Amino acid sequence: MAVRIKQGDAYSVPVEVRLNGEAVALGDIEQVEFYVGGHRKLYPGDVGYDGTEGVFYVPLSQAETFSWEAGSGVILDVRVKFSGGRVEGIDRPVSIGVVEAVSREVL
Repeated sequence: MAVRIKQGDAYSVPVEVRLNGEAVALGDIEQVEFYVGGHRKLYPGDVGYDGTEGVFYVPLSQAETFSWEAGSGVILDVRVKFSGGRVEGIDRPVSIGVVEAVSREVL
């Protein structure tokens, strides 16, 4: 997943959660933690899920993306808590590139 975010962007990043190459079945999940650029988001709660596409949507606000340093990358890491208590994280966190914004105003 190659993602670039401009400082001040506000939208939901689509994330397909796969462990050991297999998509995680929503029915097996108790909770999913998404940690992106210093911000923690949880499913259920903060994060939505689209069953048709099989992806989670991790919302980011303008204030959150403005807090990231331009020209750098932020890490998106995911951990899944399964029904029954087992917790497992994705094999490799994803790097998201951060593009500089000229304006620093929240719209």
